[in-house]
This record gives sequence, C-alpha cells and structure tokens, in this order.
Amino acid sequence: MNKRILLSFVLLSVPAYAEVGVVVGAGSGDGADRYTLGVEWMENWRSLGAGQLAYGVGFDSSYWELDDDDLVQLSLVPTLRYLSGDNQGFRPFVFLGVGPAWISDTRLGRRQLSSQFQFSSRAGVGVALEQHSLALEGWHLSNGGIKQPNDGLSSWGVSYRYNF
Repeated sequence: MNKRILLSFVLLSVPAYAEVGVVVGAGSGDGADRYTLGVEWMENWRSLGAGQLAYGVGFDSSYWELDDDDLVQLSLVPTLRYLSGDNQGFRPFVFLGVGPAWISDTRLGRRQLSSQFQFSSRAGVGVALEQHSLALEGWHLSNGGIKQPNDGLSSWGVSYRYNF
C-alpha cells in the first residue's frame, strides 16, 4: 500500500472533535541525543476509576545525533493515556504507545539498526494543567528483531504538549 494513502487514511479517520496537540521533546540515551516535534490527537474513551482513559495517535519527527552522525525518524504511534482527577488543577497522567517508524539511515555511530522500518515505543508519566502538559518519558527504537544486527536506541527525556 502506498505510504501516502495509509497516512491519509489514518489522519482522516481521527475524529474531528478529538483533542489536538503539538508536542516538543528532547532526550538522550545510548550516547545519542534526540529532539522531537509532533502532532497528537487524543480522544476520551471512558471513565475509569477517578480519571479518564483516552486513546489517540501521534505523528512525530525526531532527529537523533551521536558524535558526528545523525538520522531522522518519522513515527506514527497509537497511544493510550490515563488522566486522573477532574478537570480542575494539576492532573497526573501515564501513557504508553507503540507504532511503526521509518528512519533515514540504518546506522547511528557504531549502532547498527539494519532496516529503515522500525518500531517506536514510548511510555511516560506527567502532569497536565488546562491546555499544557509536561511529561518524563522513555523511548525505544528497534526493528523488533526482523533483521540483524538490531542494536536499537533508547532514550530518556522530557516533553511539553500544548492542546488547542
């Protein structure tokens, strides 16, 4: 299937009333630095305990650099988020997501990623206040063992999200 058709289908299938946000983040790990810019759509799904469970999808671009080497990552990541509390004040949340990614190069420094097709996984904890949120997150980029060697990349970092 054509990548543009798939991306168009995913973007058009997101409900128009979903929460839309812009995400910026940065992190480091495995000797590499990561800088990220993305767009995320989240839709409240159901009440759960004292909070709200939401699902969504994020599209982001990350720039990884290690020594004098770099690569670009494009990801489409379905995400689940649990936001506790009511709509007033600080609201803690947790999230996790896994989805396909494409990378511009199959190596970064001495790390061999072997294929341009990868999986991007992430999980984090954060706090939201009105339209703003700040999170601590862990990222992992790997081809899931579909081709060897599969050194992968992991990073820890922070992200800021603004909801429109």
